[in-house]
Amino acid sequence: MNDAVLSPPPIGHAGGPKVLLEVFGCQMNKLDAELMVSALKRAGYDFTDRDEEAAAVLLVTCAIRDQAEHRVHSHLGELSVLKRSHPDLALGVLGCQAQRQGQELLSRWPALDFVAGTRDFPKVARMLDEVRADRTRLIALEGDPETVSEERDVTVRPHRGRAFVNVMRGCDKRCTYCVVPNTRGVEVSRPMADVIAEIDQLVDDGVVEVTLLGQTVNAWGRREDRSLGELLHRLEELPGLHRVRFITSHPEEMDDRLVDAMAACRKSGLFLHLPPQSGSDSVLRRMARGYTVERYDEILVSLRERIPGIEIGADIIVGFPGETDEDFEGTRRLMERSRFSQAYVFRYSPRPGTPAFGRMDDDVPDAVKRERLAALNALQNRLMLERHRGLIGSRHEVLVEGASRKDPRRLFGRNLAFDRLVFEGDPDVEGRFIEVEVTDVTALTLSGHAVSEVRSAPASPAPAAV
Repeated sequence: MNDAVLSPPPIGHAGGPKVLLEVFGCQMNKLDAELMVSALKRAGYDFTDRDEEAAAVLLVTCAIRDQAEHRVHSHLGELSVLKRSHPDLALGVLGCQAQRQGQELLSRWPALDFVAGTRDFPKVARMLDEVRADRTRLIALEGDPETVSEERDVTVRPHRGRAFVNVMRGCDKRCTYCVVPNTRGVEVSRPMADVIAEIDQLVDDGVVEVTLLGQTVNAWGRREDRSLGELLHRLEELPGLHRVRFITSHPEEMDDRLVDAMAACRKSGLFLHLPPQSGSDSVLRRMARGYTVERYDEILVSLRERIPGIEIGADIIVGFPGETDEDFEGTRRLMERSRFSQAYVFRYSPRPGTPAFGRMDDDVPDAVKRERLAALNALQNRLMLERHRGLIGSRHEVLVEGASRKDPRRLFGRNLAFDRLVFEGDPDVEGRFIEVEVTDVTALTLSGHAVSEVRSAPASPAPAAV
């Protein structure tokens, strides 16, 4: 999730100054990058994927884990060397790491020209203009989350048939391991009318699947006593839109209105990312997650009773301060009985700016963390392989996302349950729905062959890539 993504060049102003945009981290960062591209295009910039052509290199960064920040520092070292031979090259760091380390980044890297935080990306084009005009070093970390612009060029997106849409920003939770409230700000939900209008424009441009984004997306509208379920019902009525996904949800915010909507709305699919983080009540209390293991189990039982076939995705942290062998065993048992269709397991590492930092001893030895990480990954791989073997011979409606990274001669896409399917087919069917029969499996992937085209995406030009 935190690998750097080198952006192919979207269509900008031919002949304009070229920008190389690189994205680290989550889907929210990728969507922020799309919004930045829209703004930069309006300001007359063009785009490239080659360092030597770039007038500016902009890094959209992540601060969730230490490793992600180290990769950015390593890349800044490489770019600093490049700037010695290209002194007019402008360098900017944007997003979560900029929000957390703004002045520190400018002090550590003399080659860096500007930093802009998570609420300031609408200023990026103007800041880049100023930097290139007079080489002034700039910092912007004070944007108001209530007024962050979501203005976008709907043609700027990496996939023809799919798009991300912000429905809220920020987070009011205080999970003790998490830096997001400090980097993304307070929780702000977008008005339903604005979200619907944006999605309507995307559908007109050929989008058939949208993913609604929010740090705690199922908390959307709670300050107005609304439920994300209301938004799902509205999107169910939108012609031309075939699938609606949303990430990431918090167990504390799962309410009956949302579960009812997921059960009633066929577009909502058969997948929910609902991170438990731990299977120990004592660890959950120290994490300030706001629910118990029993409550989490109840939510999964309710979901599976109301929505037959739904699959659950999870995030798990091992080695949180104070985690005992008994606590870890509770997490292992949770994974065994929950049988997640996918799970990301992480080792805890102290992060400056989190409530746990400096207040909780990082007392689980690294060797123990690694051992627990390996044990849970092995368990998850076994559970996924068992599930996948049971799908051999089944047929699935798959939205084609493009060529497989490992084998460009094959295509890949996902079904309603968010399973990854790889199959042979014509590249021209990207953005279309294909029925695929599963013939072989691994723990991570379903393989098969295309049976027939189910339905086509609305005809439209391919979008500019991001």
